[in-house]
Amino acid sequence: MSVYFLYKFMAKKLRVGVLMGGPSVESKVSLVTGQAVVNNLDKKKYIPTAIEMTKDSRFYLVKAKRYLDFINKDRKLFDIIFIALHGTPGEDGTVQGMFEALGICYTGANTLSSSLAMNKVFSAQVYFANKLPYPKFIHVKKDGWKHHKKEVLKEVRNKIKYPAVVKPVDQGSAVGVSIVKHERELTAVIDSTIKKFPWIMIQKFVAGDEATCGVLEVNGELLALPPTRIVANLGKFYDYASKYKPGGSTHICPADFPLAINKKIQKLALLAHKALRCRGMSRTDIFVAREPVSFSPSKSSGHETSRPFKSIGLYVLETNTIPGMTPTSLLPEAAAKAGISFSKMLDLIIKASLF
Repeated sequence: MSVYFLYKFMAKKLRVGVLMGGPSVESKVSLVTGQAVVNNLDKKKYIPTAIEMTKDSRFYLVKAKRYLDFINKDRKLFDIIFIALHGTPGEDGTVQGMFEALGICYTGANTLSSSLAMNKVFSAQVYFANKLPYPKFIHVKKDGWKHHKKEVLKEVRNKIKYPAVVKPVDQGSAVGVSIVKHERELTAVIDSTIKKFPWIMIQKFVAGDEATCGVLEVNGELLALPPTRIVANLGKFYDYASKYKPGGSTHICPADFPLAINKKIQKLALLAHKALRCRGMSRTDIFVAREPVSFSPSKSSGHETSRPFKSIGLYVLETNTIPGMTPTSLLPEAAAKAGISFSKMLDLIIKASLF
């Protein structure tokens, strides 16, 4: 019997520790996500407690004003930990591995799935193995760039071409991402980025629209939420400012692509979730490549978008195992469009993690 049904039978509430913060560059966003989870958990079913992971990687009970000792006295303090940590060590499998070693139940993807999804090179290899479309890329570490700069630049010229996208291999929220138009700019960006992020990816730039699609588990079955088209208002792409600043982006959900494209986006999100063996939730970012054509409103069927396409190609970019749940976040918005409230969404994520 699962913990959830045991407590339901005993008419008791589940004690949920909501873990947020952390030492990563995404800690501020994580705090907002964590507080949103605390505020929206159904108080009839759960007793939520905020846990802040500090910059020095300690666990702090916010209301009790004391540090947690998960190894000893506090191991059984919670029935489940809702992980709301963005970036390292919340999404890369580190925290998950600790909880698994201690026998503590937690939400979301397990250690292996988290580490694969967080690393863009490893997740790309999983996508390729499962025949999911992914843009061409090369990757290089700090020593490789130092000693083989000419070879790297030649490979970009021949394989990736320009413009290209430079991104850290193991960061989220578009941290450290740049679009470069020529070799001199690429050299300068890598020189700067690789000092802070010692493993980077240079990826083919795809012109088109940014989209995303969330997946939830409902009674053991996967549900693809309505896709969202994302319009960045503060940058050239969906960067950190566009993601988290008020008015930074416009979310069109359901996406105003042709119906067939929306269905393909949902299928890719489901396949990515399965390929990485995610649990409870995920949100896969997908690029919709297109060539705009002239459009006459009179030709619209009324059932499809007013955004026509001459040719189309879809590319999976990455899968988020702990999607943001801030006031501007995509997963809760899409869930609401599917008739799933924030509280119900959290309930589904917890249930999926207790079986």
